[in-house]
Amino acid sequence: MNKTKLIGSAAIAALMLGSAAQADTRIGAELGVTGGVASNPYGTVGGDSAAATLAGSFAPTVTINSPTGTTQLRGSVTHTEYSRLYDGTTDYGLSGNISRQISPLTSLTAGLSYSSYVRNGLYPVYDPIVGGPVDPGSPIIVDPSGSVNYRQRSDVFSGQLGLGFTLSPRDTLNVSANGTRVRFPDNMGLSKEYDTYGGGLTYMRAIGANTSVGVGFNAARSDYLDPAFGKTTQYTPTAQLNTRLAPRLSLKLAAGLTFSETQFPAVSINNTSFYASADLCREGDRTSFCLTGSHGVSPSSIAGSSRVTAIGALYNYKIDQRSSFNASASYSRSSSLVGTGGNDSDYARASVGYERLLRPRLSAVISVTYSDTYSSLVSRNANIHGLVGLRYRLGQN
Repeated sequence: MNKTKLIGSAAIAALMLGSAAQADTRIGAELGVTGGVASNPYGTVGGDSAAATLAGSFAPTVTINSPTGTTQLRGSVTHTEYSRLYDGTTDYGLSGNISRQISPLTSLTAGLSYSSYVRNGLYPVYDPIVGGPVDPGSPIIVDPSGSVNYRQRSDVFSGQLGLGFTLSPRDTLNVSANGTRVRFPDNMGLSKEYDTYGGGLTYMRAIGANTSVGVGFNAARSDYLDPAFGKTTQYTPTAQLNTRLAPRLSLKLAAGLTFSETQFPAVSINNTSFYASADLCREGDRTSFCLTGSHGVSPSSIAGSSRVTAIGALYNYKIDQRSSFNASASYSRSSSLVGTGGNDSDYARASVGYERLLRPRLSAVISVTYSDTYSSLVSRNANIHGLVGLRYRLGQN
């Protein structure tokens, strides 16, 4: 086990220490096996690139609930084999999250995660900065570099820390810090490794029973290991609005400007960019829907510091007590802020799925996923992946 994995495991374990001994501990896991056919899992250009797939997964979860908060530790291992052309791959990850009510007016959240996976068209290629959704109700946001990085293993280590303060019945203040480390152990020359870290402040004031307005300020730094891609420092002041449009419909908006400076060995370049983000979600008795979008400055493993536009959507419908339908879509596009990395990159993914509960702990799943790139540095053919499988829940999951 390398140094990064040891540090990640130790840090995540440290999150568990704050839980009281008398807390309620729940341990569970999910086992899965799926088989299917993929038309072009690694974005091959031309030729017969289809292959049958067989995958097995194991995802344990430990949840500790105490009077002051919750601690959760998650793990995952997925191994995928192909009938032809491609070598088998193993993806794995570990994450820990904690939420605590330190006092009646102060709350704490913290999270650490480590993932190592081979990028392909079978599974979501998450944006490393956004990461995979902790909340299953959150839309997927894909990495705009997407298929350009196919066949490469990505190691992503990230951490977040947040403090919330209730200043008065109408006023709140949130302070946050975060960092992400992206590495490509078997780098093939295209992908650029980087570290990014930063923090922010958000002040919100309630102006009604369902509406709050406020201001925010975020500072971030992106350091590339390759000096040709520079080091970018950025500052983003924003105006924000949180409101409930209906009893089950919520909207969050933020808009502002990003002032950035990218330093190269011999020169510095300044830019001003528009920033915006929006989240619209509806929760019904049988349906849920969430749409999220953003535009701002973010690091990219292909184009250096970039203007990134990202959109994600998720829809779930509970057909009856045993059956459910889901659909999701995500699109991201990056354009180099200072002209590094060549062409723009974009990536899109869409999927539909059906799940049927066969027994209290056993479910059958069917899904079809489409992924493609449109104006990337490397032009690749799309992939369509259809699969069927079984999932079995263990313990208190």
